[in-house]
Amino acid sequence: MTQEALEAQNLVMYYQPVVTRPAPSASPEQGVIGFEALIRLQHPQRGLLTPAVFAEALDHPRLARRIGCFVLDAVLSQGEQWHQAGLPLRLSLNISARHLLDPEFLNDLQRALAAHPGIAPAYCEIEVTESAPMLDFQKAQETLQHCNALGLRIALDDFGTGNASLSYLQKLPAQTIKVDQSFVLDMLNDPRDFAIVAGVVKTARMLGLEVIAEGVETVGHLQLLEALDCPALQGYLFAKPMPAEAVPAWVKSFNILNYLDNYTAPRNHLMGITDTGLLGAHEIRVQESIQYLQGKGRLPERILGRDDAEHCHLALWLNQLPDRAALPVDVDQLHHRLHQLLRDHVGPPGSPQARQLAQELLETNAQLMDVLHRFLGNPHVR
Repeated sequence: MTQEALEAQNLVMYYQPVVTRPAPSASPEQGVIGFEALIRLQHPQRGLLTPAVFAEALDHPRLARRIGCFVLDAVLSQGEQWHQAGLPLRLSLNISARHLLDPEFLNDLQRALAAHPGIAPAYCEIEVTESAPMLDFQKAQETLQHCNALGLRIALDDFGTGNASLSYLQKLPAQTIKVDQSFVLDMLNDPRDFAIVAGVVKTARMLGLEVIAEGVETVGHLQLLEALDCPALQGYLFAKPMPAEAVPAWVKSFNILNYLDNYTAPRNHLMGITDTGLLGAHEIRVQESIQYLQGKGRLPERILGRDDAEHCHLALWLNQLPDRAALPVDVDQLHHRLHQLLRDHVGPPGSPQARQLAQELLETNAQLMDVLHRFLGNPHVR
């Protein structure tokens, strides 16, 4: 099917934006870093198919290089058109492990760059997963170094999902790390996923690498990633992959502040004492619970179970305190009260009873934060 689509020119490229919060003096569209090019198959009967349907064929010995050459030409051609039209977008291309390790890959790349001089190599980024280096680390390392020498950027895609060690960050010539969406999607529900994202972000920043969080689907994700100082974001909250003709209008209309309207940022008055971000995650979960009770949005996961209060983000944060045993008893009581309030809720969201409960939840959390602030801010206690 994939071979027939390639020969019939039914493989097409869609584009998903990577965004950031621009500087205060910048125009909103300057918050668009660029776009990731994603392949699709336009099937005559089944319609538009995502790579999940034909992923294995993309790295097939007979097709990998041919598809890779198609992607290089299609994306660079599109990028050239955008640049000439005054849209200097950075474009990321996914390259399969088999094509990257092919002896002809660098020749294919140079031919594509030469054929499209209207886009500078600095605006092109090669995305590779852990699979290629694991197959032949030295070959992958040398090839990526040549890509850098040509002026292209390198991104390590789906970081954290394979068997690669942290030494990849040290030894591979990458400028970008993309945190896999499987961690980002559940970081508000699972403190372990949050810890992985926070660790990758901090490590990347210390190494001077750009870090992009994939899978940003909610305002809560956006708020928490900003609290972690992860500036580059990609996900359905902003846009699904779109055809090339839709890109210029989307860029013109983009303003990241539109995604924060009617939401208040989590209170971070304790973040000067700890910068783990776990407390920020707790605040966002409380905020989302209140919005759910008011009839807006959905309730966070892993909040109603009997043991959830022992394993949530706030519990993990509290357990990391060096003087955990000295905490006022009010802290645990108020923390468990937050969970109990939601477990006891029986009225439909938006009802007078639910709105009253939302107010009680807000007041209980405010009491909890005040107790913690007094405790952590007392030098005689610490």
